[in-house]
Amino acid sequence: MHRSSLVPSLLILAFLLAFQPIEAAFAARSQQSQKKAPAARTQPAGKKDASLSTSAEQLQKGAAAYESGDFNSARLILKPLAEKGDDNAGFAMGLMAARGEGGQQNFKEAERWWTSSAASGNPLSQFNLGLLHYTGALGKKNFVKAREFWSAAVKQKQPDAFYGMGVLLVNGAEGVPKDVAAGVRNFEQAASFGHPMAELELGNAYRAGEGVKKDRKKAMDYYKKAAAKGLSEAQSALESMDAEK
Repeated sequence: MHRSSLVPSLLILAFLLAFQPIEAAFAARSQQSQKKAPAARTQPAGKKDASLSTSAEQLQKGAAAYESGDFNSARLILKPLAEKGDDNAGFAMGLMAARGEGGQQNFKEAERWWTSSAASGNPLSQFNLGLLHYTGALGKKNFVKAREFWSAAVKQKQPDAFYGMGVLLVNGAEGVPKDVAAGVRNFEQAASFGHPMAELELGNAYRAGEGVKKDRKKAMDYYKKAAAKGLSEAQSALESMDAEK
């Protein structure tokens, strides 16, 4: 079952990459990154704390340069941190490469940065790697790898990964058996974080009774949530349901 309301894969790529804020990602994970940052056993505590503080300050400087649109400065600041294994900086470097900010768009370069970042447990990098494989941005679609990376991000409760898993499971794909009920459960997880496209898909599911028991009220409730976030498809669905009365 492939529903026409599912956003085409390249639009998913454009939408999700466009709205991943670097500064917010840094804020959410900076404390966790500092806790797991490696330090030499012989390094005095004072020097270790100073090193962590300096890295955090550089991350914030890089984020500020990025937010101001100074991508060249952002890259100069963040690249050394990413090369030293900072997963937040690696995520940012990959995002700029994927968007073509401060240089030409280069998904292979994005993959390289995100692979290093994802290995350190960064959920946004894990999600984006899955997205590259899902869309075929690297040259060939690989739905098994997409599921692998999204599963890792789902374990960290990354909302876009829940949505991606929902898309994969509702439709099925090469190497990924269709499981509509499981797909809807992933949409529900994404929607619990306020994910608008997941809310739209849940409206569709409850309206048609696909993967869940048909429920007109729940369908309208989810459509309203998605429409309030600006999804025109959700607003059209609401108007269509009103016309059915």
